[in-house]
Amino acid sequence: MRMIVTLTMNPAVDKTAVLDLVELGGTNRLEQIRMDAAGKGINVSRALSSQGVPSLAMGLVAGREGQFIIDELESRGIKTKFTWCRKGHTRVNLKVYEQASGRTTELNEPGPEVGAYELEELWRSLEEVLPHTELLICSGSLPPGAAPSFYRELIDYSHERGVQVFFDASGQALLEGVKAKPYFIKPNQEEAELLLGRGISHPREVKAVREQLDQLAVPVIVLSFGAEGAVFCSQGEELLWAKAEAREVQSSTGCGDALVAAFAAAWSQGKPWAEVVRWSTATGTAAVELPGTSFPDIDQITELVPRVRLESL
Repeated sequence: MRMIVTLTMNPAVDKTAVLDLVELGGTNRLEQIRMDAAGKGINVSRALSSQGVPSLAMGLVAGREGQFIIDELESRGIKTKFTWCRKGHTRVNLKVYEQASGRTTELNEPGPEVGAYELEELWRSLEEVLPHTELLICSGSLPPGAAPSFYRELIDYSHERGVQVFFDASGQALLEGVKAKPYFIKPNQEEAELLLGRGISHPREVKAVREQLDQLAVPVIVLSFGAEGAVFCSQGEELLWAKAEAREVQSSTGCGDALVAAFAAAWSQGKPWAEVVRWSTATGTAAVELPGTSFPDIDQITELVPRVRLESL
């Protein structure tokens, strides 16, 4: 049986601190604190697991923080096959959530620098795994030392082996990876503007750039507009703008990864287009209503589905 594999090149331990309001330059006393195994691909594996969908989590880890990530995932029943870096430590990202304002401030470390040894070991692992893979989900930033062309080379390599690729990155890594024509991408507004070379100020404007999006030759493109929802674009399908209001915003961290996971799960089950869009949107919104980097289960998502509004563009 072929499987879903997630790849996180630059994992993190998310440390979420909760307090009423930050006093800049003063002493702040935290009300809550939690630690989560994170990084975009890891988040996708965790979100899939919350829906009862198994996956194999791969990537690069280092130090005690890397061991924390492996232990956390395996305690949740998620299989892992990580490559160890010989130096440094997996980054720790601090998320400061202010209850009074609903604002989250993020302080993210760059991650350990990787060299030829780590990348060669990772490629060996991928060569072992990809023959048994149905879907590879490449998510997140590249660590220092990895070339911007890494994702493009991996997507090409995966295509040669009949593996579909979901790709979610930013900056130069996104521009390079898209050249290999992955099956799915999820750019936010800024990333979409980078890809298209023009501004997009509102979801309804996506209709005007549909032809440009089609020219990217990526079968599925989900353009995320934050609180304004997302526009779902697929060749041969209706262009849909989907949005659901969150009743209480607890943390926006990982909501995009939850959407990717839900889309992958629904897509692999062969669900109709509108149903895939509703389920994905409901999952992303349900994640916003949860604290820290945590993900909704099927019951929580199902409860939210009726709140999703679709508009044909």
